[in-house]
Amino acid sequence: MMTRIFVLLLLVFCAASLNAQESIDPDTIVISGIVSDFDNVPVDSAFVEIKHPDFSTAYKAYSDKNGRYEIRVRKGKYLALAAIKHSEYPLLGSVLPKDEQRLEFWCWNLIANENLAINVRYNRLEVYGVNVFHIYGASRGYTIYCRPMSLTRAFDSDKELSHTDLCPDPDELLVAIRINGEPVKVNMKEKVREYVSQGICFGYLIHVDLPRPDNEKPYDILQIEMQDKKTGDKGEAFYFIEKGKYN
Repeated sequence: MMTRIFVLLLLVFCAASLNAQESIDPDTIVISGIVSDFDNVPVDSAFVEIKHPDFSTAYKAYSDKNGRYEIRVRKGKYLALAAIKHSEYPLLGSVLPKDEQRLEFWCWNLIANENLAINVRYNRLEVYGVNVFHIYGASRGYTIYCRPMSLTRAFDSDKELSHTDLCPDPDELLVAIRINGEPVKVNMKEKVREYVSQGICFGYLIHVDLPRPDNEKPYDILQIEMQDKKTGDKGEAFYFIEKGKYN
């Protein structure tokens, strides 16, 4: 009798398990990873957000005590994945000491057509507004535009934030680029002026070699790591770029 009950319960469990698997939408994927600082210390309660092109929130999650997060999203292309622990973020009124406050991590142009592992690292330098493109008729490679912003420079300035240059000069900025996990040569880094609604700010144009070998996917993932040598502030951003045929 007990054996028959056990078999019956096992069948019910298997059926429930199969139904649960079948209920997962095949048009969704999972994005997961670990949030940490640049010493690889996990960050708990970090807010991880995936954004629509209008900057509204598409999906969100919080990292657990081990820094892990997981988000199930519909397949597609999203503006970005952003992450920060709210209590550390000055623009949300952080009351922490200034040397404990941080700026955001960004993963731009997120192509979510398969399960993705995106490990987040953030510190005090935000790599914002990343765009990656090819220039036709120029040297082969990727041209990157981004705006590195140092939080320490913001705190140390006696000017209004809108009039403060938060972007290190070329001899003060360390840049390392990986594409699909492999380091590539940085051929040029040029500080440039950018028009914004409040006036002028500064960013960078960076040229790097194309990855070798090819990863056989329809996109490349650029990992942009920067450090302000003067302040020690570090930051990182990712960018997904769809491949094309370029001379």
